[in-house]
Amino acid sequence: MNAVLSAAVVLTAALALGMLLLLRTRLLARRTTATAYFAGAVACAALAGSLAAPGTGAADRAAGGPVLGSVGLGGRQVPVLVVPNRPGYNLVAVAAPDASAGTGRDRLSPGAPRPGSALTWVPVELPAGPGRVWVSAGGAVAPLAVDTGRAGAGPAPAGLRGADGPECASAAAGAVLGGRAKPPAGCPSDALTEADAAALRETVSFLAGRGTRAVSLVEDASPRGRAAAAEVRGAAARAGISVAAPGAEGRRPLVVTSGWAGADAAVHDVEAGRTVAEGTYLAPWLLTAPLLSPSAGQLIPLRYAPNGPAAVEYAAALGERLPGEVPSAAGYDAWRAARGTAGPAPAKLYAAAVLYVPGSGGGGSAGGGHHHTGSANWLPSGMIVPVAALGTT
Repeated sequence: MNAVLSAAVVLTAALALGMLLLLRTRLLARRTTATAYFAGAVACAALAGSLAAPGTGAADRAAGGPVLGSVGLGGRQVPVLVVPNRPGYNLVAVAAPDASAGTGRDRLSPGAPRPGSALTWVPVELPAGPGRVWVSAGGAVAPLAVDTGRAGAGPAPAGLRGADGPECASAAAGAVLGGRAKPPAGCPSDALTEADAAALRETVSFLAGRGTRAVSLVEDASPRGRAAAAEVRGAAARAGISVAAPGAEGRRPLVVTSGWAGADAAVHDVEAGRTVAEGTYLAPWLLTAPLLSPSAGQLIPLRYAPNGPAAVEYAAALGERLPGEVPSAAGYDAWRAARGTAGPAPAKLYAAAVLYVPGSGGGGSAGGGHHHTGSANWLPSGMIVPVAALGTT
């Protein structure tokens, strides 16, 4: 947007200078010609002003592409995310705990927290073309301008509608932060990447090397979840490890290959003692603070350091454009892909170390509706530290 604004300003100046030169050389013989040049300069100046002014809700808008914007509510700017910003089903995320959203001031639906995220989520059906998403929080209401593009451009990705919707929206936001404004073609839960499959196999090999002979597995029915569970079972069979559902007899490592919702339930079950686990091994896509905050002995295989320069840059960009939300593996992967910086790297096993302050009431898990604010750290309540290198399988 800055580049477009600069171009408009330069064009305005050029037209003004041209008019003065033509007047100086007496080439403007007719007053109507001068008027036309002046009107052109004024039009460019108006264009520049419209690009600079936020209008009804500040947002980076592209027809039919995700919107990262904000609305003024109660004297403060509240971040808003709209994905995919197409006609039909959309997810609207608001950085306020009591938010509602809809297509009119009197047509608002209440939002709700969702596992893995610190935002409030509202499904909204949007019409084709330019329009507004109305947002309410803290007793105030304001509109955000959107343009969903033409009708028939294609529905929202299927994964956006279900339990994996917030992860899908997080990936879309990461792509926008990385410079890609196109609508998402799919969701991370649509397929298991080879890098993540290898990380799961390497995790099972690590457990086998420690003498593990049985693990529990939490899975889901998404395409990625089914493929990931098959990888774990195959690697376990080759290593002589049995696989059972949580709740089976004996204390054993818990491997989680579900999406954010299933993982949220799993780590809270371990924290509450409903599931007994000898460490909770999360799939790589489950890197998000609300899933690491409960006290469940979380370990996760990653091919990047969350405190590395690129990961910190992504977290900072997210904190600037969508303050209140926490970074995620899905967002970071999409951000790197949009920038063309994603590449292979060896996996390491990382552990989540949550810091508890006496009298604070616990770790402040965001999965249960608590909203992190003012921080873009990967784990605001602790650290994510490497504990072991993983081999290649």
